Amino acid sequence: MKIASYTFESNGDALLSIWDNSVSLESAGHPAGAEGVAWWIGDRHRPTVAEAERRLAFLRVHRSSPYAFELAAPDRQLSVDRVELDDVDVQLLIAQLNADLYARYPEPGALVFSLDPADIVDGVGSLLLAELGGRPVGCAAFRIIDGQPGSAEIKRMYVAPSARGNKIGAALLDEVEHRARSLGVTRFALETGPRQPEALALFERAGYVGCSPWGAFVGKDFSVCMERTVV
Repeated sequence: MKIASYTFESNGDALLSIWDNSVSLESAGHPAGAEGVAWWIGDRHRPTVAEAERRLAFLRVHRSSPYAFELAAPDRQLSVDRVELDDVDVQLLIAQLNADLYARYPEPGALVFSLDPADIVDGVGSLLLAELGGRPVGCAAFRIIDGQPGSAEIKRMYVAPSARGNKIGAALLDEVEHRARSLGVTRFALETGPRQPEALALFERAGYVGCSPWGAFVGKDFSVCMERTVV
């Protein structure tokens, strides 16, 4: 992987650069606190200004993390890539997510969750896998809600306990929303539960508010439905 950086010159002009590794970025001599952002990219990826602005906004809200870090302090390698549902790593993470949910909600019939291959085909949705330092640590998906082309449901968000505290959940949410918006989505909806304070806090910080349940979530005592609309 390489590193992309987005910096501001003394005259106010923005500069988008690509570095071979963290050593080459550090050799540039950016002072601590310098205005700008850096993030890991795939070897063939060509970052855009819009992408850079999104990472900079993430850094300003969440501070330095593997997803968006300060120029003078490169963080661990983080990749967030699209995968298929039969990917071995993502299947393991989904199994861990299901086990966690059953432990929190042991009541019969309390849980409603699913993700089908048809939910994540091109133009309908996507399933993402996050890897930190080469280790699979999180996943998330979205699908366009049937009959509502401008709305998407966020599903199967999970971060392994060993990777929590690195803003991986916020990074996955940012990536899911970005990819859904490229399909014309302006409204995001999701379902979580009252015994998941970490998830509730994450979504509330991102601007999600309570909404009426839909579909299989109607009448479920342990469903907390939330939504966010973007322009």
